[in-house]
Amino acid sequence: MKKFVRYFLAFLIFSSVAFSCYSQDYTSEDKKAVRSFNNALNAFDGRNYELALALIQEALDRDKNFIEAHLLSFEVCTEMRDYECAERSLNKALRIDEDFFPNAWFYRAALGLNRGDYQGAKYDFERFLTYQRTNPEMRKKAQSEIVNCEFALRMVNRPVPFEPINLGDKVNSPFPEYYPTITADAGTLIFTRLINDPEAFRGKNENFFRSLNDNQSWKTAVPIREINTSFNEGAPSISGDGRTLIFTACELFDSYGGDRKGYGSCDLFISEKVGNRWSTPVNLGPEVNTSAWESQPSVTADGQTLYFVRGYPTASGNKEQDIYQARKLEDGTWGGAIKLSYTINTREKEESVQIHPDGKTLYFSSNGHVGMGGLDIYVSKMVDGEWTEPVNLGYPINTHNDENSLLVSPNGRIAYFASDREGGFGDLDLYQFELHEVVRPNDVTYAKGLVVDADTKKPLQANLKLSNLSTRELASELSSDKVSGEFLIALPTGETYGLSVDREGYLFHSEQFVLEESESNEPYSLVVELQKIESGRSIVLRNIFFDLDKDELKIASLPELNQLTDFLNANPDVRIEISGHTDNQGSEEYNADLSQRRADAVKKYLIERSGIDSSRLETKGYGASQPVATNDSEEGRAKNRRTEFSVL
Repeated sequence: MKKFVRYFLAFLIFSSVAFSCYSQDYTSEDKKAVRSFNNALNAFDGRNYELALALIQEALDRDKNFIEAHLLSFEVCTEMRDYECAERSLNKALRIDEDFFPNAWFYRAALGLNRGDYQGAKYDFERFLTYQRTNPEMRKKAQSEIVNCEFALRMVNRPVPFEPINLGDKVNSPFPEYYPTITADAGTLIFTRLINDPEAFRGKNENFFRSLNDNQSWKTAVPIREINTSFNEGAPSISGDGRTLIFTACELFDSYGGDRKGYGSCDLFISEKVGNRWSTPVNLGPEVNTSAWESQPSVTADGQTLYFVRGYPTASGNKEQDIYQARKLEDGTWGGAIKLSYTINTREKEESVQIHPDGKTLYFSSNGHVGMGGLDIYVSKMVDGEWTEPVNLGYPINTHNDENSLLVSPNGRIAYFASDREGGFGDLDLYQFELHEVVRPNDVTYAKGLVVDADTKKPLQANLKLSNLSTRELASELSSDKVSGEFLIALPTGETYGLSVDREGYLFHSEQFVLEESESNEPYSLVVELQKIESGRSIVLRNIFFDLDKDELKIASLPELNQLTDFLNANPDVRIEISGHTDNQGSEEYNADLSQRRADAVKKYLIERSGIDSSRLETKGYGASQPVATNDSEEGRAKNRRTEFSVL
């Protein structure tokens, strides 16, 4: 019942502005009724609502047609959040005289909208607009709400599939659970739980809990003790690999072994997971956090871009909330936050943002777009660098109540949300449902792997870059875990990617793979063995491409060629041999010539385009003389057609 209150915060200052009807010329001529009414006004001004209602009843007992008393009862009941009482009082006033107080139609429409009576609310808003001398802002609001009512009536007649399932007592508890976030492999769920804590500032404390998925079921949630404090932590967002957690903290303090002091009412903090432990959270800094309210973060799967909500007071005294974006810089700090366009943001409130792991689908809540009333959930997609017009997720996902805190799983089929619906374990529980196809994101799966030393097999921290070989764009950039050497990358399906892995003192590694949609959410798995830079070591350049029987480099080879350039620039004392290899189709002389020409093409690029000294580069065409697989299958022949480089 929060939405109706906003109408009154904006429009209802009953005694001094919204009503000019309170004067000595009342509709009642009963002096005792008027005396009781004036005493009720004084009690209301003193916030003694129970006494005010008793005095109003005294007045109405003497004169049941005392309109001002019914209207005052409406406002007192509204302040007490008793909206049934408020609507009864309005109805009585309107039955006595429909034209006495035109604003009554506006307020009754708002009450109707608050309980989902779209047809009745539409009628009342339209009736309010028939009066000419009314508040311009209220008229503007009524016109926009009529559009919402018409939209809602259409949506109710075209419901979308929606069958929520409680996540169970391993996740939910008698305490409220909300704001979930999930890793790209859908294996780890982190959420906020509001617990009773006698040591907390207000006797309650928001903490983070983690549940792991084991064979399609969630294990018992446990607290994340390295991050939780006796103060509040809320609205977490985890990167796709589960190693970066960004969250909200609102208290200004620095007693927890690190910088937890903020710049304003609520700030965003970051913690990194190394091995199995979370680092001490630190403030994201003044480029992101301000004296305003920053909250509800959502970080992209690669941890490089952050979306969040910033709230700040407006001239009317209300708080406007908009969605912002910030990007991580090369030095690891965050660049300045930029407000998203007015395709997404409105003059009303936006909140509860989620950027899906596909990096191009944005879910958020808003009461500024056409909807069902209050906060609805919308989806927008990035197309050609611009966000598309938001699409309402539909009824009954959205209703006349406030809807927010939606989380869409990496595969795009399952959505999670918090609800206080009947049948749960507490005030707020986490639920899941199958998201209908119209509002699903792009298909996403993930690559998961391990980086090790080729000789010792010990885990290594290394830099990883994935390029989309079709668009030649950098799709993701991250590093493997410093302790375990593990990495996980979420990427859209149906694309061919080139992976390069590098670490100082080692030869870089290249890989090519296609991420395909998987019903079981099984990852593309690989182990990357990095070789130390030593004479005689060699690697295959798997992302160097030529057309059939040609020696001209294809454009898709550029990311790999640039990686080779970076390696040579970082190791100026290294000389290499670039070697070309073919399958056994064709004559020995032809294959030797073709492989030599292809090796020479790579050398030419490095000299002419990258400025590498020719004395550091040798070439050799080996034809089909050094196969690495059988030539009896197309798959084997494809492996034999390759370009390598060796340290000389």
